Amino acid sequence: MQTMRRFLVLTPVALVVTTVAYLIYIGAGDAGSRIWSAVGIALLVALVGAAAVLAAVVIAVGLLRPLGVSNAWAALGLAFGLVAAILGILYLGIEGDDWDMLFFEVAIGVQVPTWLVFAVGILVGDLRNRAARNRADLTA
Repeated sequence: MQTMRRFLVLTPVALVVTTVAYLIYIGAGDAGSRIWSAVGIALLVALVGAAAVLAAVVIAVGLLRPLGVSNAWAALGLAFGLVAAILGILYLGIEGDDWDMLFFEVAIGVQVPTWLVFAVGILVGDLRNRAARNRADLTA
């Protein structure tokens, strides 16, 4: 359960970072009155991207639970592998249609900031826990 809590705490941060990154990506050429529609589109795309990554993590945690594995890094790695396999299958199914390829590229591009936020969040949490243990050892 603690593994899922770690990812659920990081999800709002991932959503904000992904929204800002996608807004910069699509909004670099846009300015003026279209900025609000760009923000809405960026928020929607980031929400879908972050939800897809979170769903993959939930599936990975569910697959690892019967094996007795409760490591956040293992869940993140398995989720990344699942998403990479699904995107690889989708890529093989693309027959040259420009819209399909654009969808594929956007799906990958939107998920990258979410994966990075999850990885950095887990790393920071692990470093913080290690520092707390070291401080407890020094005071004991």
